[in-house]
Amino acid sequence: MNALTFTLISRPKFTLDVSPLIPDNLEGKNITHIKNIKLRYGKEIVKLEKLFLIKGKNFNHVCIEKSCDKLIYIGKRMAKGLIDIKGDAGDFLGQEMKNGKINVSGDAGSWVGNRMIDGQININGNAGDYVGAGLPGDPYGMKNGLINIKGNAGDRVGDRMRRGIIVIQGKSGDYCGNRIHAGTIIALDRVGKHPGDGMRRGTIVLAKKPKHISATFKSCGNLKMEFLRLLFTQLIKMDPDFKIFKKYGPIAHRFSGDLARNGKGEILILQLINRR
Repeated sequence: MNALTFTLISRPKFTLDVSPLIPDNLEGKNITHIKNIKLRYGKEIVKLEKLFLIKGKNFNHVCIEKSCDKLIYIGKRMAKGLIDIKGDAGDFLGQEMKNGKINVSGDAGSWVGNRMIDGQININGNAGDYVGAGLPGDPYGMKNGLINIKGNAGDRVGDRMRRGIIVIQGKSGDYCGNRIHAGTIIALDRVGKHPGDGMRRGTIVLAKKPKHISATFKSCGNLKMEFLRLLFTQLIKMDPDFKIFKKYGPIAHRFSGDLARNGKGEILILQLINRR
């Protein structure tokens, strides 16, 4: 059965809240009802049919074609199904997502996976700031789930995250893993300044040593971390895209910290497997 497809007629001039376009909300509705769904467009409320062409019948698989960065809150609070985004996504992708999967063929804005509870988000391009982070005033960021970014990410990845996994295959900005309570962040290219500052618990796994690690982190030397082998094996089973982890072994240089908080977190610098 063909995916329920929403094709953007023209690029919006203002931000467009498409949070109603999730499988949970569309199930059981006919095309007439869907066309009359009201979306917040800037300061106005506009019927969906004025902005999108609609086709398809598989309500558990939603596809947004010709998507752009003006579309915000895609997948907000979704609890099941699949959303494919052909193009870019705006801010707050997957906010409070409970389950299901979101795939983005292009880039995404800031606050990806904000307060995410579970599920999986895959971004083929880059993402903005605050991936998996909490909003100002939130006690936590993402609480579980998996975010996979093939490109680069901005500043403060995982700020205050409580649980879950964030994988960034490109570069990350400053304060990666800032103030995390738990969870795992994996960055496979360079990270910016102050990784892990203020972290309480959790693990930051880096493929490349940062230029500067805060003095509140203590070097523990190279250690054999068998959980890394288990983690990478699990990720590879979840998605073939994670085969990149086959070149890393369980040996990592461990830094414990942030000692200014309680010292129960860690930064691990991966070592490549020697395949002589």
